[in-house]
Amino acid sequence: MNIMRFVIPKSLVEYVTVDSTVRQALEKMRFHRYAAIPVIDGEGRYVGMLRNDDIFTYFLDSGSFDTKSAERDRVTDIMSGAASAPLYHNSSMDELIEQVKEHNFVPVVDDRGCFVGLILRRDILNFLFNHYSNNEKRGGIDGR
Repeated sequence: MNIMRFVIPKSLVEYVTVDSTVRQALEKMRFHRYAAIPVIDGEGRYVGMLRNDDIFTYFLDSGSFDTKSAERDRVTDIMSGAASAPLYHNSSMDELIEQVKEHNFVPVVDDRGCFVGLILRRDILNFLFNHYSNNEKRGGIDGR
């Protein structure tokens, strides 16, 4: 099965660029109620994820919640790198399931590493639930 059927395209996903400030990212994440946001470079390549934890750590380490520094510092300066690695558009369902077991969403990139979109754990679980329910109605998963 092609994982691209589950992708929410980049055009429908909020993201920030490597030039974005911490404050810009924080405001965008707050407005959209994101716990993490993709970061891409000027050519559209996926760089990583900025997570709430990165922002919390940034403010805690600075010892202040001063927005002046957040208006100056770039998101790439505070990213921890703890985010999941992206999957390629031609990855298998097994690879996707392994990723969504650990993460709420999985970034997807093309062969050039350009950000294509996200796959949500919720969408995979809904698909599996519907598949399981349909098999149950037809006599079980093992065909009995």
